[in-house]
Amino acid sequence: MNAFSDLIRPNVIRNVIRNVIRNVIRTLIVSGAALILVSGCDSRQTDTRATAPATTPVTTSVGTEIDDGVVTAKVKSALLADPSIKSFDIAVVTRKGEAQLSGFVDNQTQIDRATARARAVDGVKSVASEMSVKK
Repeated sequence: MNAFSDLIRPNVIRNVIRNVIRNVIRTLIVSGAALILVSGCDSRQTDTRATAPATTPVTTSVGTEIDDGVVTAKVKSALLADPSIKSFDIAVVTRKGEAQLSGFVDNQTQIDRATARARAVDGVKSVASEMSVKK
């Protein structure tokens, strides 16, 4: 047997084709992932609200979203640290430094205390309380 006859064997040809297909698939996956990552780097969401002038769109960047997530975590941690607040019943959402608290608590004192705790967190510019007293 010579080298040429070894290349013609069906199992060798099958292995070569399999390796070529694997390499093509890997290249497509890596290229697609890179394209997705690069295309999202400079994307901005615009939010035109009724209160804002039509010529000034409100933009949200990736950094703002991360900062809001950190502020939300800090507010939630501050609420969890206070045993007089039933913080598991309070949802926290932050947008551009405004923390919105919603949920149900036992009394008005818990609403006031949760609002005060949220205002004391670094990064919170304002607090909107949409909490209700359980009946």
